[in-house]
Amino acid sequence: MSKNRVKAFTIIEVTITMLISAIVIGITYSVYSIVSYSYSSFNSKNENMAVVLRLDELLRKDFDRSQCIVKDTSGITFQAAGRLIKYKFDPDYILRIDLITDTFKVKPDTANVFFETKPINEIETSAEQNQIDELNLTLTSQNEKITYHYHKVYSSENLFTRKPDAIN
Repeated sequence: MSKNRVKAFTIIEVTITMLISAIVIGITYSVYSIVSYSYSSFNSKNENMAVVLRLDELLRKDFDRSQCIVKDTSGITFQAAGRLIKYKFDPDYILRIDLITDTFKVKPDTANVFFETKPINEIETSAEQNQIDELNLTLTSQNEKITYHYHKVYSSENLFTRKPDAIN
């Protein structure tokens, strides 16, 4: 026999190494897939929640700043400081029309409006009869129902404007 041996790996050693590296690659890919899916799901939910929170913020500001809130055929109209802000409730989204138009991609389930705890279901002929002071809004976002409640406290000046012939 020859004294010069070539140092090399056997077929068994190479096979075991390939098997171990295949298992490590498989585990790494699985973990990456799980983390990637979790991140995209988390990101999507946060984006949808940001839309809902922005809508809530604008509705609260509009309720606070308005002098009069009126229900109309497509939604509600806020009258404040010489300008009109309209909200239109479509089955798939909500539009806020002001100087610019905002589209909120949330599904409004119900939008119940009230004046002095009495529901306003139909549009009347005069704007005075369509005035509201309360809105209960239920939205669906990512198969979850979210309910918001808004209430406008009118000043006595606003109420006298509504009924100038009112007597205490």
